[in-house]
Amino acid sequence: MNTLYFEKISRFDRQAEPVTVSIPFAPGVLTDPRALVIRDGDTALPAQRRVLATWPDGAHPAGGGVKWLLVHLQPDLPGNADKTLQFEIAENAADVEPQATVKVTETPDGIAVDTGPLSFLIPNAGFLPLRDAHLDGVPLWGETPFQGFTLRHDEQAVSSASGPVALEIEEAGPLRAVILVKGKHRRPDGTAYLDLRGRVTAYAGKPYVEVEHQFIHAEEAAELSLEAIELTFTPQGGENPHLALGQGYYRTAVEESDGDPLEMALDAETLLYQSNEHFVDSFYGDFWVDWRAGDAGLTLSIYQAHQNFPKKLRVAREGITCSLYPAEAQPAPLLQGMAKTHRIQLHFHPAGTPLQECSVRSLQFQLPDRPALPRAWFRENNPWLEDFFPERLPNRLITYTNQLHDGRPAAVGMFHFGDAPDARYTNQGRGRGRTVWVNNEYDRPHACALYYALTGQRRALDSSLVTARHWLDVDLCHYSPDPLIDGGLKAHTRYHVIGKATPSHEWVEGFLDYYVMTGRAEALEAARSVAENILRHMARAELSTPGAASVREGGWALRAMVGMWIGTGEERWKAEARRLAGMYLGWHETYGALLAPYTSHTMPRVTFMISLTVNSFARYLLIEDDPDLIARVKKLIVETVDDLLTHCLGPDGIAYYKELPSLRRSASTYHVLEALTHAYRITGDEEYLKMATRHFAAMDFSLDVQRRPKYLDDSGAVIADEGRARFFADRYTSLVLYAGAATPLGLLDWYEYPY
Repeated sequence: MNTLYFEKISRFDRQAEPVTVSIPFAPGVLTDPRALVIRDGDTALPAQRRVLATWPDGAHPAGGGVKWLLVHLQPDLPGNADKTLQFEIAENAADVEPQATVKVTETPDGIAVDTGPLSFLIPNAGFLPLRDAHLDGVPLWGETPFQGFTLRHDEQAVSSASGPVALEIEEAGPLRAVILVKGKHRRPDGTAYLDLRGRVTAYAGKPYVEVEHQFIHAEEAAELSLEAIELTFTPQGGENPHLALGQGYYRTAVEESDGDPLEMALDAETLLYQSNEHFVDSFYGDFWVDWRAGDAGLTLSIYQAHQNFPKKLRVAREGITCSLYPAEAQPAPLLQGMAKTHRIQLHFHPAGTPLQECSVRSLQFQLPDRPALPRAWFRENNPWLEDFFPERLPNRLITYTNQLHDGRPAAVGMFHFGDAPDARYTNQGRGRGRTVWVNNEYDRPHACALYYALTGQRRALDSSLVTARHWLDVDLCHYSPDPLIDGGLKAHTRYHVIGKATPSHEWVEGFLDYYVMTGRAEALEAARSVAENILRHMARAELSTPGAASVREGGWALRAMVGMWIGTGEERWKAEARRLAGMYLGWHETYGALLAPYTSHTMPRVTFMISLTVNSFARYLLIEDDPDLIARVKKLIVETVDDLLTHCLGPDGIAYYKELPSLRRSASTYHVLEALTHAYRITGDEEYLKMATRHFAAMDFSLDVQRRPKYLDDSGAVIADEGRARFFADRYTSLVLYAGAATPLGLLDWYEYPY
């Protein structure tokens, strides 16, 4: 039987704890999602299932079947211990009725949600976010204690509290309900300005909800000055409230008051001088306030508040002020096309609930339990098709990839968390004296998702999620009047979005991974948006003419099209991939090699660009079913690798950077390892893998990260250490594919630990 493993996190028992896992299945394995049964020992657990992706009908004789299934559970989890659940595919399995359910009802005024202990209305007039809250059937604090999200920019205010909003039920229970909100912020005169997206998540049997608010600058102004974002809670009634504020990153320090206001700001100084040792993609600390009076109270927590500073919380007799961007902070540039999502938890509770219980629930919000699947499951049910999950790899390689994954500079800040600066790019002057952000180049979200599937390490999953979230908010251009920028993914640049979009720096697989890991359709929409931007670029003559542009532009475009077909099954992406493959076949036929312009008088071979494009050819073979095209592309791979070995090796037998006297420095890139591996796979000739092993032995395994004190950079981020932020994503997949082929042949025995 297969397993879902929960590592030990909390020291407290969690009864019926809401958890979510996304499970991939090979073609034909699961044709009816109801056949998936998850057990705690001998007991089948209630489950809420949602199909996110399916295999094409021809993928298996029994039919395509489910490819990714999102599953919500509420298992009992023990304190100070790990736990393992089992799952199986059982014919004629009957759904297990949960003890508690969440119910969703559409009404003329909006959508009513009832979790059992908590009920409320999400109105269709303004995003408050909710009203008419009842706890255990008792009404709380009047109809509208929440006043909506107010955003100030350029000495003007817009609010989410008025105007019509569109509501969509994404999930309707029985264990989890998700309501999506879409509309516009509005000025006091009712004028719509700045797009609004919202999300409310409620759980069966639970008195807490998660609320998300996203603002999007899709207006014509090139830049706005963001001055404040605020949500207020002003309850009616409730005399003599008891107030509390909690903050911490080891033990949560709690202040209490019977009337005097409590407030705290997380600002640059806070982040500079807190000696936090956590891997911040996973966890930093906790930040909440509690207001209680009469029979009930509310704990409001900001998710990843420290990582997304500045933040401020204030609790007073009159209620709570949640400052998602405090007015005291320096205004932040909000450039056209940028967005930001904030997430908060609203925990409604009886007035007698111990503050420690509220604090523990807030910590669960910050660091939720997530079960992991074993590597063997991903190998046998591989949704990415490529062999990313070999049975054997050197343990020393896992150590190195751990160091690569964890070693990039850590950056925090509202528009910066989830990305990192790159010292090499900055020192080259690409930011014109300012920090250059790598914008998760080479698709860090995808590399981290694959690494999580290989190792089950939570840090890798969390990195995949937060880097994709950064893309979705900041680096993805939500609007531009320029069609070559609109909907695209910005290349590495100062302040994330100053630069352009170009196919050699646009990726889609990380968005697709985020979608299948979380079920959030916005990520699927973003992948399509970026792919459409790539299509517009590749239709231009300078990119569709062989030999007119760098090799990697179409190489990365091809990788994106393959990823889109694997992720969606939509034929248009396969058709574009086929067109790009034909372009490269013609390119090679015209020039005898993949030559591309560089200086005005040269067309040198660029080893790493040619290698990564060869690797995209190999990805293309995963989806092509035309025997003639398969044979031609395989021939192209081998001939191109042979051409590199003939023309691009230095006197030491190691590949150099570019085929010009001024650039023939040794450059044993990881893309070369993978290209040689694909030549080996096609021909069976071990000499290719031996040459790859020579290059592997020549690699510089230093992490190129310099330890330095935390500092406040020119864009308002607090950064620890400096170095090259792209190394993990640049190297990971090539390393795994090479080592997966070389290890069984004994070519890496010398690299393994001795014992």
